[in-house]
Amino acid sequence: MKDYKEKNELPSWHRKSQKAYRFNRIVIILQMVAALVLAGVIWFGVERVTGN
Repeated sequence: MKDYKEKNELPSWHRKSQKAYRFNRIVIILQMVAALVLAGVIWFGVERVTGN
């Protein structure tokens, strides 16, 4: 069990242990959500304009 825990901890220089990695991952997720929302807004706007 002790060996497993030691292997699970990442060194400080590893990219997944840095704050920038977590920040960038959050920014990417927010951009994906914003893209989906904007796609829905555009789709709703096109439906209104075309009248279908």
